[in-house]
Parts: sequence; C-alpha cells; structure tokens
Amino acid sequence: MNYLPFHHDWPLLLDDHLRLQVHWFRRFAVSPDWRIDRTRLTAHMIAFIFIENSTCSCKINGVVEKLTPGDLFIVQGGDEFEFRHNPRRPVTSLSACLALGQPGEPNILLQRRLPRRMRWPSPEDYRHEFEKVLAVLPTVGTGRDFRISGAVLMWLGYLLSHLKAPLISGSAAVKGRSAVDKVLHAQRWADEQLGGAVRLDTWAASVGLNPVYFGRIFKQETGRSPMEWLNEQRLRRAASLLEQTARPIQEIAAACGFNCPFYFSKTFSRRFGSSPQHYRKAQI
Repeated sequence: MNYLPFHHDWPLLLDDHLRLQVHWFRRFAVSPDWRIDRTRLTAHMIAFIFIENSTCSCKINGVVEKLTPGDLFIVQGGDEFEFRHNPRRPVTSLSACLALGQPGEPNILLQRRLPRRMRWPSPEDYRHEFEKVLAVLPTVGTGRDFRISGAVLMWLGYLLSHLKAPLISGSAAVKGRSAVDKVLHAQRWADEQLGGAVRLDTWAASVGLNPVYFGRIFKQETGRSPMEWLNEQRLRRAASLLEQTARPIQEIAAACGFNCPFYFSKTFSRRFGSSPQHYRKAQI
C-alpha cells in the first residue's frame, strides 16, 4: 500500500517570509488643480506611477522629467519629488506605493536595479493587471487580507517580469548589513542564476566580499558551503519541475544548471533516492 509522505519528505516549494505593506493602490482621476508639492518618499517605500492619459511633469531629486501616456515612473525610498500638470488637460494615473519586506530587510524591491522610467510595451496589459487588484480591494470578511495580498503579489510578479531588474551587486547593496543579511541577499542573487554557471568569486562579489570570507559566513549561517547550498536549490527546483510540469528531463536539467544529463541523473538519484524518471512517475 502506498502512503502519502510526511510533510518533511516533500521538497520545499516556497519559503519567502514576505511582509507586504501597501500604502496606496488606486487610479487617480485627478482634478484640474491637482499637484504634489515637494515631498520625500519614506525611506523603505517604493512608488510605481503609470500615466494613463495626458502628460505631466515631475521634478525628482532636482531633475525635471516629462511623462506621457504609457510611461511607468518609479520613485524610490528617500527620493525628493513633486508633480504638476496642465489644468486644461488633467492626468489620470495608476499609482501604487508599497514595501515588500523580509526579516532584516524592510523592502527587498529596493535591492533591485530598477529603471527610473520605462515605456511600457503594452499599456492595455498593464491597465488590465492593475485593475485586477482594484477589483479585489473592496473585499470584506474572512480571507480579505489574503486575497488582496495575493492580487498585489501577482501584479508585482507581472511588473518585475517586464522590468527584468537584477539585484544590485557589490558592497553598495549590503553596506552596513549584518552577516545574515548578506547571506540572504546572496541567496536571492543565486536563486536568479540557477539556470546558468555560478562562480564562487562572482557570487561573493555580489555582496562585496572575497570568496574565502563569503564561504565562511555562508556556512556559519546556513550550515552548508555556498556550492552545497546552490546544488540543493537546483535539485529542489528540478524536483518541483518534475512534479508540476511535463517538460523533458534534459530540458529541466539545463534549466536548473546541469549541463550534463548523466551527471544530473546521478546527482538527483543520490539526493532523492530515485532517478528523475522514476521520481516523476511516483508523483502521478
């Protein structure tokens, strides 16, 4: 007789410890006398402002920008800004201000190299994704916070998939942070590189450390060397893809950083006790 495995036998699919704060998320259909006088965004927040129609001007950190329909403008924590528009042609914008935190990090979005301004490839798609969140915001009753959080995170996923903003690398990214913060940042960096080659010196440089010291604090905080941890993440990702998709095994191996299918099969079997083929069949 087959039994379901205990939960500790299942590969971990997600453990992000996210803390979402949303200060505003709405469509601003503004009045002719609308303006934002000079102000500074709270240090841990980030604001996304998408222009739906008409034009407006923004002065940010002393630099004047003219925004037109289809522009996404990003204001980051600490930025000083002000907005104006022509009263005869009021601007409508889709605006959100939020933070996505983790333990020791108030807003992990600020760790990414985000553009100041981007011309959105499909304004209609952006509007559609934004309105999905607007539709959930009036929710009341049991499950309200979960539904809103889920909708906002889906919108953020859509946003980041188009922005393609990499994590900021080097000492500037983690200046003044504790060892555990540096390790967490390094793990996020590596998670985005699972399909490619990751060299220890490049990985250490992503948090501004030399490879020897990086390896020491990484093992101190995780119990594994960097490469042992990376290999485990790749194998877990492969197990998840085998369970949830019908992608060819060789393709899954390559997507998880294993260029040699034979080595992938050998390593996978040693970790999970069965070959990738048998592992997939056992999940059906």
